[in-house]
Amino acid sequence: MKKALLIAGALASACLLATASSASAAPAPGPVVKTNTVSSLLPNTYWTPERFRAAKPLALPIAAAGQRHAPTLAAPMTGKPVSSDPAAPSIDANLPSMNLFTPIEGRNQALEGNDSLSASLAERSGQEVTPTAAGSFGAYYTSTRVFPMYTGAAAAYSADRAYPYRTVGKLFFSINGVPYLCSASVIQRRIVATAGHCVHSGNLATGFYSDFVFVPAYRDGSAPFKSWNWRVVTTTLAWATGNGEVPNAADYAMIEFDDQPLTTGGAPVRLGNVTGWLGWQTNSLIPNHTSKLGYPCNLDACQKMQNVMSNSFQATEPNNVEYGSDARGGSSGGPWVQNFQILQVGGGTGLKTGSNRVVGITSYGYVSEDPKVQGASNLDGRWVELFTLLCGFHRGNCTP
Repeated sequence: MKKALLIAGALASACLLATASSASAAPAPGPVVKTNTVSSLLPNTYWTPERFRAAKPLALPIAAAGQRHAPTLAAPMTGKPVSSDPAAPSIDANLPSMNLFTPIEGRNQALEGNDSLSASLAERSGQEVTPTAAGSFGAYYTSTRVFPMYTGAAAAYSADRAYPYRTVGKLFFSINGVPYLCSASVIQRRIVATAGHCVHSGNLATGFYSDFVFVPAYRDGSAPFKSWNWRVVTTTLAWATGNGEVPNAADYAMIEFDDQPLTTGGAPVRLGNVTGWLGWQTNSLIPNHTSKLGYPCNLDACQKMQNVMSNSFQATEPNNVEYGSDARGGSSGGPWVQNFQILQVGGGTGLKTGSNRVVGITSYGYVSEDPKVQGASNLDGRWVELFTLLCGFHRGNCTP
């Protein structure tokens, strides 16, 4: 395992929770799948306000600081890109925000006991942007809280409640009864994309995690578009048999979420009709420029959506690309979006014109904070395989 790296989201050392199996399971070809055995229409009794509040990334593993993973001489992007188009929401859901919990003094409990981190996350005033920031690798980026963000009666006009931001949210889940969090995004009517390490241990013997709940446009303990219960989860065989090592050739996953009524007595509706969804495009991670969206806990205590924008920096083995970023734990599973935009009149020119398409998923970073880069697996045929599998799992997952 390359010790200089860590998984950038909630499960940096999740593989440490697994117990070794005396006999290795023979992997079946293709994705691995788990279905929810509890009706997703019933209230999820696991998620209490206390557990939502306690959800946090695992502690970072100890490793030598500042080590650099060697770049690949040639970019791994091969083959003609395959793509899927984005779509704006079809339901005008101006719902009263549902409170999942009340953050303690505006902070998540993930910060407790870490005075240096807490001090660096003092509440920002205004709408700060850090232009042309770079770490020790010289990979430049711009990092900002998504803005404007309003409260009270004006909250409906906040950027994080508008499309396409509202496709992004927090993914909550449990490992052996302990609550954790990652980032995720809607990519079809019932399908959400995240990192493989946010759903599975990387070991077939211990397998998938539990209690997946997705909260689109999450902010400060609230769910403006409700919370959604999972029905089916799948990840790649490359991740499921990779023993938690990063970089991984295909550290991504997809989850199907069930329908629910928006109002008491109303008809059930699909998640993507409420939030809209992002498109996606394979073999497009380098060269490119992306917006990396999610909830890193080193920025605003993972209570507000963040956007880190940067160019592709270097390709690395196996099948990964690194970009400049200051996001850390909690950002795992967040989408890397090509041309994240509302297309202006006269726009859409150039070589890569597909708007609002996911080209990568936040996978890993370096143990040291100095490099300020993150890596993602290139979306390839394995991504298409996951998408095709879930689209066919239940009628209406990807069709009107």
